[in-house]
Amino acid sequence: MSLIHNIVPKRALDISRLNSFVSKIGNTAFEDRGGGTYYYWIKGKSTRGLDLTIEENLIEVRNTVLSNRYDYELTNKIVEQILKLTDGIILDEENEQVEALPLFNNDKITEIELQDCEIIKTLSQEHDGIAIYGPTRTVHFGKRLYAQFNSYSGKQLRDKMFDIILNVNYKLPNFEYGSIMEVGNTEEEKKIMIVLTNKTDSILDKYDYIIFNTNNDRLIMITNEILNSILPSNWALVDEFTIVAPIIDEVQWENLIENAKKFDLYDQYINKNKNANI
Repeated sequence: MSLIHNIVPKRALDISRLNSFVSKIGNTAFEDRGGGTYYYWIKGKSTRGLDLTIEENLIEVRNTVLSNRYDYELTNKIVEQILKLTDGIILDEENEQVEALPLFNNDKITEIELQDCEIIKTLSQEHDGIAIYGPTRTVHFGKRLYAQFNSYSGKQLRDKMFDIILNVNYKLPNFEYGSIMEVGNTEEEKKIMIVLTNKTDSILDKYDYIIFNTNNDRLIMITNEILNSILPSNWALVDEFTIVAPIIDEVQWENLIENAKKFDLYDQYINKNKNANI
C-alpha cells in the first residue's frame, strides 16, 4: 500500500545538492540504501519516512501506509527542491501531470492519514502479521491491538496508532536485539528464531520461535503469542509483539522458564522438521 509519484527530469538530479538541502531541514536524516534508493525521515517525528529511487530517466517518490503529516510535509519540500534542481515535471499514479503544488495539502494529508488507519484497523481484526517498517524499528499490529482500537475512529484512532509507532521507534531504551538465527535447509523450512537469555537487557521482535536454553541441555521452544501470555511483570509489550525485556531476577527468570515449559513446542517442531539443525 504505497502512494507513488514519478518525476520526469530534464536534467540529471545532483543528489549531493538535494541532500545538502535536506540536511538543513530541522532533525531530518537520510540514508543511501544502494541501487539508487535514498531514504529520508524526520528524527523523533516521522512514522514511515519516504523513499526516493533514481533511475535513468525517472525519479520515483514513494510514501507508504501509515505515513504521517511530518512525512508528507517533508515529501512536499523534497519534491519541490527536486523539481527546481531538474526542471522536471511530476506525474501522479494515473500518469497525469500534477499541476499544482504542494503535492499534499492539509486536507489531503488528513484524508490519507485517517484512511490508512482505518485500513490497518480492519486488517488487524483478522491478521497478526501486519508489520510496519519505521525509521528505526518494525511495529506490529494484530488482533490484540485491534481490541484496543475497536472503540476508536477518525482522528482518535489515528492518534492512538501513530503514538504506538512513534513510541516503538523513538522512545524505547537502546537495548540489544539478542542472538537471532535462521534455521532450516530450504526456503520452505526456514524459520527465524531467537535464543532468549537473562544476561542482557533486550528488545524482542516478532520471530517464528523463541528458544530458552535450560541447564539440562534441553531446549524449550515457544511462539511470540505464548510469550505474550506469560510475560514477567516488568517486561512491557509495546505493540502486538515488540517487548521491552530488561534483565529480571533469578526467581522471575526461573518462573518464566517453568511457564514456558507448559507450552513447549520443541518436540513438535523437531518431528515436523526432521532435517533441521539447531
